[in-house]
Amino acid sequence: MKKIFALLCFSFVSLFAENVERGFPVSVRLTSGASQKAEYVGSVGDTVQLGGFIADTFTVVKILKDRITALTDSNGNVLSVEKADSLYAAMHTKEESAEQLSTPEDSTVQISTAKDSSVTDSSVQVPQINMAGKSLVFPALRRPIDSALALRIHDLQIQILREQGEFPISVSSANFPQCKDSPCIAKEAETQGAVAVWTLEILPAKHQDSLDLMLHRFLFSNEAQSSERLTISAKNATSELLSKNHFIEWIQKAKGIYKEPEKPKSTKSYVYVQTDPEGANLSRKGEDIICQTPCAFAISDTGKVEIEAYWDVENTLWANKAIIRPVPGDTAKINLRLKRVKPEIEIRTIPSGAQIFSEIQITPHSRPIGTTPKTLFSGEPGPAELHLWREGYKDSVIHFHVSATSKTLVEIQLDSLTNPQDLEAQEVFHRIQKRIFWGHLALGTALAPAVAGGILLYLSHKDHEKAKDLKDELSLPSSGGGANYQKLVKDNHRYADRSKTEKYVGTGFLLFAGGLFATGIILSF
Repeated sequence: MKKIFALLCFSFVSLFAENVERGFPVSVRLTSGASQKAEYVGSVGDTVQLGGFIADTFTVVKILKDRITALTDSNGNVLSVEKADSLYAAMHTKEESAEQLSTPEDSTVQISTAKDSSVTDSSVQVPQINMAGKSLVFPALRRPIDSALALRIHDLQIQILREQGEFPISVSSANFPQCKDSPCIAKEAETQGAVAVWTLEILPAKHQDSLDLMLHRFLFSNEAQSSERLTISAKNATSELLSKNHFIEWIQKAKGIYKEPEKPKSTKSYVYVQTDPEGANLSRKGEDIICQTPCAFAISDTGKVEIEAYWDVENTLWANKAIIRPVPGDTAKINLRLKRVKPEIEIRTIPSGAQIFSEIQITPHSRPIGTTPKTLFSGEPGPAELHLWREGYKDSVIHFHVSATSKTLVEIQLDSLTNPQDLEAQEVFHRIQKRIFWGHLALGTALAPAVAGGILLYLSHKDHEKAKDLKDELSLPSSGGGANYQKLVKDNHRYADRSKTEKYVGTGFLLFAGGLFATGIILSF
């Protein structure tokens, strides 16, 4: 029995310990400019008493009133010392009144709490309780500010223990009027056939906004004692206790019957990939880049998985692929030697003849890169998108993934236009597109006659210079009327006539080119 008393000493200390007078949280600013959070515990004379934890011990210090420039509560409301004193007094008056309440548990059980359990009122008749086979649940050791929480936890504990097959009853030191200390209560409870004793402490945690709940259980049959700590938010204490089975698990841990839920076996596999050369982009087929080699990644697939790696250097693409079948929980190691590739994209539409644009937002000035069916070559694998346009059908923007190691086939069914307004808008678009096409054609065509005209004018100038030189030579006094003179005359006439012809034709070509250019400008813009 001495051993039982020793084990119960810590559990029952709450029944006879005096409650520490605690205050309510405030923020204090001093004349020095320093700010501090503390608990307001009243004022005495020209000093204000503030409390806080120093080395895990609640300590009260006094500060002169004239050194305090601002005093605010937890909601940011400014308080005067007189207002703070009235709040402090009202808080403790309310707590003391709550401690005098008693609530019937059932027809034979009376919950009774007293601030000093070692003193009983002889005028109050305490009903006799049958403790045989029962678990005794004592009131919690707590600050006055935590009284309401203590009552909620007490009721929850009674209910949970009952659901777990125990027979809990709420008791207090008043149910043991003949006892003055914890060993006496323990001996009396065992004598009356009690099975177990439960006690609770509600303590402020190291963090100002948290509470530590210490639940103690003593089992008389084997003298086993256990304690379990639970830290919760002071602001949301009840909701945290009731969420995710926290309260039930806390009770189970104190009873030693808690079992960790079995974690589902991992179905993840791992793939480690090395490439030659290193630094290649690695991806699963049809998906975004996972990492750069050498690297490892996790997958949950159990079937075949195709991976590919590609490396782009100086506009040249090197790539390779591998197909693996992962084993759950295992790591597959892959080595890939990259080879030169040129990704192909085959675009098909039903019906065919759709124009392919690389721009997503197209205008009549946009130039198609081909017409379906069309095979394109891509310089970089990964996500891509194209715009398809065909007269009489809805525009389609297609999104696809370019494979680095195999031809990418994209096939799409075009939807017909039925709305007259859309058909008219598309017809206008097509007319503008045709006009711009002919304008660009005119601009391109204007280049040839312009070049030809320029060449002819240049030749005309050269022939004119030759004819002028011959004319100057014929005007010399030494020139006779012989055969050579006649030959020079003929050459002069020939060069002069050819220069005129080239000049006229060249000028015509330039005028024609100018007309084409002007037409192209007008049609294009």
